[in-house]
Amino acid sequence: MTARTEPALSGTVPFLHSQPRVWIFDMDDTLLASSAGILDEVHVLMNDFLIRRMGFSREKANFLREYYWRTYGSTFIGLWRCHGVDPRVFLPAVHDFDYAPYLTGLKSMRAVLSKFPGRRVLMTNGPRNYADAILPAIGLKGFFDLEVTSSDMRLFGDWRPKPSVAMMKALAARLGVKSRDAVLVDDSLLNLRAAKLAGMRTVWCIGMRRRHAGLRMPWNAPMAHPAIDLVVCNVEELLRRIGRI
Repeated sequence: MTARTEPALSGTVPFLHSQPRVWIFDMDDTLLASSAGILDEVHVLMNDFLIRRMGFSREKANFLREYYWRTYGSTFIGLWRCHGVDPRVFLPAVHDFDYAPYLTGLKSMRAVLSKFPGRRVLMTNGPRNYADAILPAIGLKGFFDLEVTSSDMRLFGDWRPKPSVAMMKALAARLGVKSRDAVLVDDSLLNLRAAKLAGMRTVWCIGMRRRHAGLRMPWNAPMAHPAIDLVVCNVEELLRRIGRI
């Protein structure tokens, strides 16, 4: 068996042809290993919501939850567009459980993220009540220059969570930067593709999904997809790759 080759950890990377002004970080499976248990709880609550509120069978609820996630990049968008489910009701309900068993002993991410030059932004498809529960546990309460949750992702009355290209462009405009001066760090290829279409630079953070959700890809693939500028295992590796530690 051939030994796995680890990605290079030193030097600069080509996509940093100029220093980014804004780093936009996803939360689930980027800053937090949500696939290790939290997302399982969310999925159970989503299924229960659809069974209780919509009258679906458990099989249909489970199918639609996954189908809408794969089709729209977010289950709640499919439910809103196809069934009129109000995200303001759905999202808080399916993120309302005891997070404590999953948050014990988590290391603080504050020291790591503080080393990224420029502004730091959180962009998560989780709702506000979820972010408010998670961020203190990883040392990031009040850390970000801006926190954008799915509760905030509306444009002209239309829900536009990731992977909305329009929302990516709107976020850059809100931050007062050109899209090319922003970098999205995310575990989702769909989200990164949208960011690239919006003109942003992209980092695919794959380590947590490889470990907990069975993501498979060549470990040292330098260009896994044309929408990806850089592939890293975690944000600590990203710091090493850009020469900040």
